[in-house]
Amino acid sequence: MTLSTRTTFTAALPQLDVYSLREDWALAAALENHWMLLAESLGLSPSRWIDTAGDRMYGAVIALSTRYDLDAPVLEDDAVTARTTIEAIEKPHAVSTTRFEVGGASRLEVRLLTSFIKRRQKGSNKRFSKVRDLWTAEDHDAGIVAEWLDRHHAAKSFEDAGAVALETEINRMRDFNTADFMYFKNYIRFAKAAEWCENRGRPVRLNARRDCFFFGNVDDGDLMETRVHRDGDRLQTTHHAPDGRRIFVSRAETAPVTIAER
Repeated sequence: MTLSTRTTFTAALPQLDVYSLREDWALAAALENHWMLLAESLGLSPSRWIDTAGDRMYGAVIALSTRYDLDAPVLEDDAVTARTTIEAIEKPHAVSTTRFEVGGASRLEVRLLTSFIKRRQKGSNKRFSKVRDLWTAEDHDAGIVAEWLDRHHAAKSFEDAGAVALETEINRMRDFNTADFMYFKNYIRFAKAAEWCENRGRPVRLNARRDCFFFGNVDDGDLMETRVHRDGDRLQTTHHAPDGRRIFVSRAETAPVTIAER
């Protein structure tokens, strides 16, 4: 069974950044469709995802990619269709693709690799374990999941580079979701802020392609360091926990853009 859905909206200022569709907003919209489809496959609303031990199962983003058409940004008043399809399932993982289209042409593509997880220790965001209880959907196209997991594993060996471009004190009221850990899109939001700090005062370059890998989470009050390294049109951005652990890495290809005057 193909799991797919589509939603439509008119682009307005809250969904846009200074150039096109806001990356963190689009990620949240893509994940909302992703979880809606997985909830359908489980036959349970997310609040009822309880494993056989009685523990709450959560969905977590493990890796993602974004692909922008920077030559055709989404503009205010554009009619946008978001089409989401579950590409592959190998429990507890799933891969989806969401294309944000204007006039039938893709302006932004988001791919997400997710897993079902639960906390190993109540109240802590440091350690999680994978779970697959209750999910009875059939696995399919497992090779796609395996490819993503191989890339996730390879990203662990990426060398750190670049100076600290931004320090962020993690704020539970601003950064956490209802599961009480930092929402995945905020990793991207803080990465973009650091990238702007590193490039401030130079010609504007935005990410045409970005691949991100998640390795850990943070607690309220942690001071997270973000390092940015630029090599021509290539960009690496990493987040580090207070103990130095790297909890996130992004690699991107950038391109120069002209921000239109309004």
